[in-house]
Amino acid sequence: MSKTTMGFLFTGLGYLAIGITLGVLFFIIPETRPLKPVHTHVNLVGFVIFSIFGIGYHILPRFRGNPLYSEPLAWWQFWFSNIGLLGLVVFMGIGAYQDSESVRVAQAVFGVILAISMYLFIYNMFLTLLGKQRGAKS
Repeated sequence: MSKTTMGFLFTGLGYLAIGITLGVLFFIIPETRPLKPVHTHVNLVGFVIFSIFGIGYHILPRFRGNPLYSEPLAWWQFWFSNIGLLGLVVFMGIGAYQDSESVRVAQAVFGVILAISMYLFIYNMFLTLLGKQRGAKS
């Protein structure tokens, strides 16, 4: 498996552990319940979507019989995804206890970074499924 595939799968498992821990904390320390949106994002984006990215990068090119359009683009997507998600959940956590304009702006910035990473996945997979090869003339 590629380093990108492994990166997404391992970080997805890490996010699952964080999400489970947050869920348990809601029952042990009720004051943490305002962090439910963080819990949701860590589980759904961090575990589910990152696992889909990892599995997608491994399986979809093989299903189609084409090489991945761009492994470097996939690696950039990996880092944008992690930076976007981590920044978003940190500022969602801060925003759960302290509402301010600067926190909302930070949430928006990291949310956009996360969205860009998802568009990179769509672009890379779309060209892969079409059979495009990086640097090849059409």
